[in-house]
Amino acid sequence: MEKKRKSLIVSAAAAVLTAGAVCFAAHFYRSAPREDISVGITQREVMLPEISAEGLKGRDSSSEREDTSSRTDESSVPDSIPDNDTAPVDSGSDASSADVPASFIVTGEDDTSSADDSKASVQTVQVPDEATEPAKVTPDGRQADREYFTASIKDGETVSDSTYFFTVTHLADDLEVVRCDVEVNGSLMTGFAGRVRLREGANSLRVSCTYKDGENRIYRAFRDYTVYLSSPASEIVTDLKDCDVYDPVFTFTASCEDGMEVWLNGRTVEGRDVFTVNLNEGENMIKLSSGDTVLDFSVTYIPVRELSLITDLSDITVYSDSITFSAKAVGGNSPKLIVLVNDKALRGESDYTAKLNEGNNKIRLWVRDGKDGFEQTFTVISLPPAAEERLPRFESISLTDGITVKGSAYTLTFRAVDCDGVRLYSDSAEVICGGTKVPRKWEDSTCTGYILSLRAGENAVTVKLKDRAGRISEFFYKINCDAVEKGTEVGRIAVSVKADAVGLGTLCEDDSFPVLEGENGFDTMLRFLEENGFEVSSRGSDSSRYLDRIRMQGRFADAALTEESRAYLAAAGVTPNNSSDADSLGEFDFAPGSGWLYSRNGRKPSYAMSSAVFADGERVTLAFSLDLGNDVGGE
Repeated sequence: MEKKRKSLIVSAAAAVLTAGAVCFAAHFYRSAPREDISVGITQREVMLPEISAEGLKGRDSSSEREDTSSRTDESSVPDSIPDNDTAPVDSGSDASSADVPASFIVTGEDDTSSADDSKASVQTVQVPDEATEPAKVTPDGRQADREYFTASIKDGETVSDSTYFFTVTHLADDLEVVRCDVEVNGSLMTGFAGRVRLREGANSLRVSCTYKDGENRIYRAFRDYTVYLSSPASEIVTDLKDCDVYDPVFTFTASCEDGMEVWLNGRTVEGRDVFTVNLNEGENMIKLSSGDTVLDFSVTYIPVRELSLITDLSDITVYSDSITFSAKAVGGNSPKLIVLVNDKALRGESDYTAKLNEGNNKIRLWVRDGKDGFEQTFTVISLPPAAEERLPRFESISLTDGITVKGSAYTLTFRAVDCDGVRLYSDSAEVICGGTKVPRKWEDSTCTGYILSLRAGENAVTVKLKDRAGRISEFFYKINCDAVEKGTEVGRIAVSVKADAVGLGTLCEDDSFPVLEGENGFDTMLRFLEENGFEVSSRGSDSSRYLDRIRMQGRFADAALTEESRAYLAAAGVTPNNSSDADSLGEFDFAPGSGWLYSRNGRKPSYAMSSAVFADGERVTLAFSLDLGNDVGGE
């Protein structure tokens, strides 16, 4: 019993000694000096030196972690900023003018008297977005203490490369950099190393930096930017063209350095460079797309059940020693085609190139399917190359070799004729720019028109003309493209808007109105009207927009048919109507054939303004017509 009592006394004494030790340790810990208070910084994978060009300080790796529970909302702005008498004061920063200054201040203080003295309080301040000078005043009017960093990002700039590089320069020498975060379109970029990936259009970028001073107070600074991505037109190389085929299995080639998507009748086609598809009976739509470049083709599959021959060969005279033609046997069960040129077999599948003798050449196409078969014979006359004066030529062309063009679009127009002066149309011409065939944009009584898409630097342009006798001329040009960003001025035009037919004269005009990169003619005219206070309504697709009405309150109250207009309508057999509006003027007002039409350098084009790109020095007039443009002449 005595032994048990002594054991209990010893245990109690040990407990008392243990409790005393714990109390002493707690008191010692609370009273001990704190020369290095942990702020619990959590680093998100990548440290600042990987993205900074300069201004970095050495860091203690033990302080590169932050407790996420101590973070504040970096986008919030406090209602008031406490006086920060202990914060270091900087009289100004020497930020490089090439960098954009961070227009905000973030300060924090360590309150050692707080209940939880292991955490530093953090305050975040951002000055108004319109600030363009280094931030010196906080939103509540107090003097800010300094600039913390600059970034090489140019707020509001437009770039053409989706990979965007920039640097961050830290300005506070007495602060240690804890981390730098970058968000793109709301997503945090982990592993950030000085570059981000942009998407087409507007991109929001936020750069936010965290610092601490020698007393472990936390400072945060952030700034928002907007950077626009406008990718250049991608070049697609393909052998596709609008055509009729007689086999449901169709093969074509298409490639693009910038990547490309292919669709058949709205469905994605897998493949690379060479594509084989199964066509539906009738028309099939094939679309090639890369960035802003979209090419559409119509391929019509025509089933043939009876044994037939499909060929583009005909009796013809050529001025060369060879000829290329296509020929294919279709229908039946297993049709075969034998091609004989001057009684010698010619190998091939569907495309053939035959060497010719001078004079007459006989080409036989023999189709057979078992016991069934038939033959067609063609005569091709080969003559020596034609004299230069017998070759097709241009009566006029807007292009000269070696010119320099500002911007990515050039309007090519020409009028071609044969040796007898008979006009050649677009079916007798081929235009190739940068290795890609350019589709005809328009054709009217005066000329044939194309819009050339140019890349920065030198662009090779080839125009081929072929007359009805098979004589071919080729013309070669170089265009130097001075590439500019979208929205940059590329030229100036003289532009006017007239309503003479209803007695209002010239509504607005400008002898030197800027044309901007990326605009078509409709965009330019729309901007001109809006800058002069008019509202515009239009109809049609983006490639064929029609301006149907312009509006301005009270501007058209005095509109009325002039004596000349009444006389014209009477002579033309057109009955006026009473349709009009004091606040607008547009189609069907005053007469059933009325509306807005434009002229270009005194001529009325047969194509929509959205199909045009106005060039420097042109004269453009938008006129209100009462009779489909017949009453306003070229103007």
